[in-house]
Amino acid sequence: MVTGTITYKLYPGVQATDTLHGARKMHCDLYNSSLRNRENQYQRWVISISYFDQQRSLTELKKELPEYAELACHSLQNTLQRVDFAYQRFFQGWSKYP
Repeated sequence: MVTGTITYKLYPGVQATDTLHGARKMHCDLYNSSLRNRENQYQRWVISISYFDQQRSLTELKKELPEYAELACHSLQNTLQRVDFAYQRFFQGWSKYP
């Protein structure tokens, strides 16, 4: 059985490009704030924050910042999973501190 791959190159318009850049910026801010949240919780109260703890706080984030409600919940969860994966790799000794 032969499997082929088809690749399409998309050329978004100006409005779509601005929307995509805005979404990318929001994901970057979410990633950095979740890193800071984990650091602060551990430094202040020696509490280890898990992925599921941060995932539960996404509903509050969407209520406080309505621009995050426009993004799909799965993409926001994926950003938090990348933070968790970075910490797992660090604690296993496979990479540097995130």
